[in-house]
Amino acid sequence: MVPSVNIVIHNQHTGEGLTHPHHRHGSFSRHSGSAYSGQRDDVAAASSRTSIGPVDASVEEALHIVEESLLERAALCDSGLPDPDMCLIPEAEEEPPKELPVWDEALTRGRWLLGLLVLQSTSSFVLDSYQDLLKDHIVVTLFLTMLVGAGGNAGNQSAIKVIRGLATGSITTSWKSIKATVTEQLEVALLLGGGLAAAGFVRVYLTNGSLLNSCAISLSLMTIVMASVVLGSGLPFCLARIGVDPAHAGTSIQVLMDILGVAITCGTCQFVLVQYAGSLG
Repeated sequence: MVPSVNIVIHNQHTGEGLTHPHHRHGSFSRHSGSAYSGQRDDVAAASSRTSIGPVDASVEEALHIVEESLLERAALCDSGLPDPDMCLIPEAEEEPPKELPVWDEALTRGRWLLGLLVLQSTSSFVLDSYQDLLKDHIVVTLFLTMLVGAGGNAGNQSAIKVIRGLATGSITTSWKSIKATVTEQLEVALLLGGGLAAAGFVRVYLTNGSLLNSCAISLSLMTIVMASVVLGSGLPFCLARIGVDPAHAGTSIQVLMDILGVAITCGTCQFVLVQYAGSLG
């Protein structure tokens, strides 16, 4: 992890300062004005202590490198990188949330986790209804965790992207914003679903050697990833509009995709490996 570094450049021609807080790179591309507006006093004080002569080529080159790094990391955060250290929000630092007592925090989080636990247990009913499929086609069981895990990861990325957008104000809960975001994520879902399905096909074929099994698993993977990306981007909006903290979408999408992933996998493999294969004789 790159340590936090504050670089202060004082422009003698304009009398203004420019501060690049390295640890706030996630919001550089969209929030440079708002993030730096509250630091004018600090910049002025720092520039009075650290005054650099006319900006030469080396300083400009260094500043250019810093800006490129900030923009690159901002793009990573906007793409849904699930790493809070890479995506700190300046607005959140201005008014830190009030800390809850340990008991209250445990109670609040515990109620939500208990509900998710009960919901996740319903996947056992799905598995129970497909006992014959799982017994006759062990390949489904072998790759089931890969499939549901891919769905949870893809959905979590989309959820984090929307949650961060709601926190920074770049995304709102208006229908126009929801439509634009979900439409964009639908295009992403098609690309991710197709790409991961191709990789999954190769993975299964190399270890299992069956073309039919590879098709069944890769088709399941494509459907799961596409569904998870769309649901992951829409769930934070749903929670926000009913007055629930959108941050809960991160854990909720994991549970939802566990259940939905199991159902999609079993249903798809039942069709491909049993019904379609049976029709081939």
